[in-house]
Amino acid sequence: MEYARGRRDGQPSRVGEGTFTGRAMLDPLLDDGAAARVRVNSVVFEPRGRTHWHSHADGQVLLVTSGRGMVETRDGDRYELHPGDVVWAPPGEVHWHGAAPDSLLVHTAVSLGATEWFGEVPADRYEEAFRRR
Repeated sequence: MEYARGRRDGQPSRVGEGTFTGRAMLDPLLDDGAAARVRVNSVVFEPRGRTHWHSHADGQVLLVTSGRGMVETRDGDRYELHPGDVVWAPPGEVHWHGAAPDSLLVHTAVSLGATEWFGEVPADRYEEAFRRR
């Protein structure tokens, strides 16, 4: 068993860079180190903030706690996110997630296995996701 107190031990939030568009702040809650089997982060996206396209070797769970946002697969399946929503992205599924243009989005991300990044979500695709909800 491992135990984490639920605080960052005084470490500042990490700004998502290189794999995010806009501003996102990440607070690690659990990281099993070099093996990277399980990583849990609390993530705050500012309006329009979002991840790049990515997948997880063993899947990802998103637990939405506040705000409004979107999750979309490369194939075009998309869901508007609200507090209390739970998302399961199966192993290898390419997707992105982030905040609406007019809202923060806060979620807890449970990432399983290695993350593979595929590049930025184009602005027109992001805008379309919120026009066609």
